[in-house]
Amino acid sequence: MRIGIFGGTFNPVHLEHINIAKNAKSELKLDKLLIVPTFLPPHKSQAPLDFRDRINMLKLAFDFDEDIVVSDFEIENQGKSYSYITAEHFRSIYREDEIFMIVGGDMLLDFKNWKYPERILSAVNLAVFNRENIEIDFAKEREYFISHFQKDFTVLNYCGKDFSSTEIRVYASLGLNVNHLTDKKVAEYIKNNNIYSGGEKENYLKKVLTEKRLIHTANVVITGLSKASELNLDKEKVYTACLLHDCAKYTNYKNVKGFVLDSDIPEPVIHSFLGAYIAKNVLGVSDEEVLDAIKYHTSGKANMSELGKLVFVADMVEKGRVYNGVEKLRDIFYKNVNNSFKECLKEEVEHLKSKGITIYKETLNAYEYYIK
Repeated sequence: MRIGIFGGTFNPVHLEHINIAKNAKSELKLDKLLIVPTFLPPHKSQAPLDFRDRINMLKLAFDFDEDIVVSDFEIENQGKSYSYITAEHFRSIYREDEIFMIVGGDMLLDFKNWKYPERILSAVNLAVFNRENIEIDFAKEREYFISHFQKDFTVLNYCGKDFSSTEIRVYASLGLNVNHLTDKKVAEYIKNNNIYSGGEKENYLKKVLTEKRLIHTANVVITGLSKASELNLDKEKVYTACLLHDCAKYTNYKNVKGFVLDSDIPEPVIHSFLGAYIAKNVLGVSDEEVLDAIKYHTSGKANMSELGKLVFVADMVEKGRVYNGVEKLRDIFYKNVNNSFKECLKEEVEHLKSKGITIYKETLNAYEYYIK
C-alpha cells in the first residue's frame, strides 16, 4: 500500500489542512492517510489545547473519507513529539508499504535541524507542499538532500493558501464567525464548547467595538503575529499591542475619568492616546513598550521600537484594508518589515497632504527621523 502521514498541532484544524490532505492523498495515490496530532511540539514547552478537543475536531473535519484516519499515536506516547519516533513507529507497522511524510516547504528548509533527520528518511519518504508567500528553490534543496542524505523528496503540485490556526483562535476569541476558516462542523464545535473564548481583554473589546472593527482588530493581530518570530519579538507583547490598538476607537475621551487630552492632538489620533490609557488603567497592561506601541500606532513617532513599528504597519496592511497602493505595501511587508514601515509612513504623510489635513507633530517627527 501507499501510506501518508500528515502531522501537526492542528490547534485547530483549518480549511487548508483539509485541502492539503485531500490533494496529497490524490497526488500520491494514497491508500490511507494518517492524520497525527502532536502531543507537545519539540519547540514548545507547553502542550496546546486539550488533545481531546483537537482529536474531536479532526474527526469531524475528516469524516468524509474513511481512508483518512486520525491517529492518536503521538498523543498516547506523550512527551515531545519528534518526527523520527513517529516515522519509525509507522514503519514498524507498515513494513512492506511505501510511506510518505507530508511536510510544508518551510519545514523542508529547516529539516536538517530536526532530530535525527537521517532516521526519518530511512523510514519514510518526504512529500512537500509549498505555501503562499514562501519562496523555495527546490532544485537547490534537492541537491542538498541528495548530497547529505542520499535521498530525494517529492514536490506536490498543490500550494497551500495563507491560512493559519492562529487566525481561527483569534477570530473565535473575539466572538467572530469562523465558518470561512474551517469545516462548519468544527466551527460549530468551537462555538458550542466555548473553545478559544478569550479573556478579560477580548471580552472588553466585544462590548465596545463593532463587528467590523473586531474583524479589523483580529486581522491586525494575525498580521503582527506573522512577523513576531522573524523580528525576535515576544509574541504575548505583539498580541496584546495589536489586540488593544483600537480599544478606544468609539470611546468618547470626555467620559473617561482621569484621562487628560493634550490640546494639540488631532481628532484621528485621540483614540490611540486614549487606547493606551484604557489599556493601562482599565485592562491592567503595565508593559511600557506595549503601551507606547498602542499610543503611537496611528501617528508614529521618531525612534519607535520594533514592536511599535510592527503595530503601525500591521494596522495599515492587514488583509481587510482596501485602498490604492495597499497591495504594494503588503508585498514589501512580507519581504521586510522595516522597509514596509518607511513606505507606510510615506503613504500616510502623502495621503494627509493630498487631503489638506494638518499633520500631527509626532508624524512629522517620524517622517524627519526615518525618511529624510
